[in-house]
Amino acid sequence: MNSAANLTFGAYKHLLKFPENWAALGWAIDQQHFLTALEDCRRFRNDLMHFSPDPVTDEQLLPAQGLLELLRSVDPQV
Repeated sequence: MNSAANLTFGAYKHLLKFPENWAALGWAIDQQHFLTALEDCRRFRNDLMHFSPDPVTDEQLLPAQGLLELLRSVDPQV
């Protein structure tokens, strides 16, 4: 079964760059700001999962925290 749960960060970015897809969400946040936060979080995730055995610093967590804050602004249950 195909669902949003199977999408990657890159796929989310690709889908949400189209104005009609973004509008369908009905989110009251800036599309470009969200896409930038999503890309920052994608890079963080890839670095974490593929390239770095070192512990994550608080500064490195900022992209994930920023995206989470944006998502919580549109859905406090996140």
